[in-house]
Amino acid sequence: MLKFFRKHARGWFMIAVIVVIIIVFVLYFGSSGGGRHTSAIFIVDKQIISEAEFLDEYDKLLDVVRINLKEKLTPEILKKMNLKAKAYNNLLNRYIIIAKAADLKIKISDEELKDSIMSLPILQTNGIFDEMKYQQLLRYNRMTAQDFENLQKTKLMAEKIEFFVREGVKISDKEIYDWYVLQNWKININFLKITGGDIKNKISPVESELEDYLKRNNNLFRVPEQTKIKYLFFTPDSFSPDITDDDDIKSHYNSYRDKYKTKDGKPLPLDSARDSIIKELKITRGKQNAYQAAKKARDVIYQEDNMEDYGEKNNLKVYYTDFFPINKLPPELVSVKNVTEELLNLQEKDVSKVISADNGYYLMQLIEKKASYVPKLNIIENEVRRRFIETETKLLAEKEANSILERLKSGESFEKIASEKGLKIGQTGFFQPSNTIPNVGQNPDAEEIILQLSSGKPYAEKPFFINDAYFILKFKEATEPNKKTFADEKEIYRKTLIAFKQKEAMQTWLEGNKAAMIKEKRVRIKKKLEDL
Repeated sequence: MLKFFRKHARGWFMIAVIVVIIIVFVLYFGSSGGGRHTSAIFIVDKQIISEAEFLDEYDKLLDVVRINLKEKLTPEILKKMNLKAKAYNNLLNRYIIIAKAADLKIKISDEELKDSIMSLPILQTNGIFDEMKYQQLLRYNRMTAQDFENLQKTKLMAEKIEFFVREGVKISDKEIYDWYVLQNWKININFLKITGGDIKNKISPVESELEDYLKRNNNLFRVPEQTKIKYLFFTPDSFSPDITDDDDIKSHYNSYRDKYKTKDGKPLPLDSARDSIIKELKITRGKQNAYQAAKKARDVIYQEDNMEDYGEKNNLKVYYTDFFPINKLPPELVSVKNVTEELLNLQEKDVSKVISADNGYYLMQLIEKKASYVPKLNIIENEVRRRFIETETKLLAEKEANSILERLKSGESFEKIASEKGLKIGQTGFFQPSNTIPNVGQNPDAEEIILQLSSGKPYAEKPFFINDAYFILKFKEATEPNKKTFADEKEIYRKTLIAFKQKEAMQTWLEGNKAAMIKEKRVRIKKKLEDL
């Protein structure tokens, strides 16, 4: 089938993923599942999806980010992107779509598949299908043509399913107007701030009260379990190969020619881009080699309990830590994701699984654990006293705030109560409702509550606790929607709303089918995201 696309298939390991494939095929396109074999993370209709596929998917996403952001990529940005969650969900969603396409008897003809591949912009030169670019794509993604066609079929099936889901989304004129108002409406709020600061200095607990507080809140003062470990660290730099194959370098350059440019935007010749290409190839291949080395070390050390011997024979340094609380990792391990959960599951002499980090891979072995305990009051009396006073202050402030709010709801004057209590009336100024309230702070429920305020219902149901203080909010005024502007821009808001609702509908469809298939045991989750 489709011999035209398959006749030149070859397999080289993917060095830098084709950006368009990852971005355009978001949920439906990714690793081919070939190569490494590890334990299953989930099973969909008897189809096993392995940890190796997850790692391939994650590596592709990570490579895209690295290629595009380069030196701008920071650990903070990477953390916010949460690429592991994206990789995990991409894989699961992709296989759910394949399963549901089979249920719905959705098929892709050879002609549809051929046309879709030939029309991919990344495989064209001057608007015409370029067979050389197709070969390069297969090499860089270490795919056969069959792999690529199967992935493209999945994308096309997903598009058909998405089309039917999206076609079912309808919106009314009222919904469009409400959407316009939501995007443009602004509100101005008065507020009172109650801190309890004036009573804080009057709280003077006796020893019996502190003892009782410590007993009731012992987890606040518990010294957590402490752990001592040793570990091996496998860095991509240590396992990066020499890149000497000119064809390899040239193929990479041809696939990413637009990326290599001079400061004035002119194409950079291959000779000038060579060093950058070699560096990129070394990073990606080094990471793959480091993973394989860590996996091999784990297999040996798990069986023979010989980390020191293994390190010496393989020129690997064994690192040791002092005792540390499980919730306060040594600085060198802080950036390692899921390490806390992994260490909690280890007993003395247990060897961890290979733990992935942004800068390499770790293999850890537990040396010793110390049980958690609660210190005696005489050792931590100052800390117990401080927390006792803070708790009592908060309770008294909350009681005062609720008392004031009840009086306001019964009809008493906002200004009168503020004056009586010596409280200053604050004002937010006009702002668009969100979980951040100007001059007040952030609260996860703020936007929902603010949208309910009006001249007829000026007060929130309860005080907000933000930044160690209670706030009573009162509606002051709001902007009126501009109906002429709405009439002029109605079509724009119609398009944005329907796009929003269509995306929401597709996500609901995916989540609903996932839940149903899990209940029917067609989907079996073997490893949760936090376990990877």
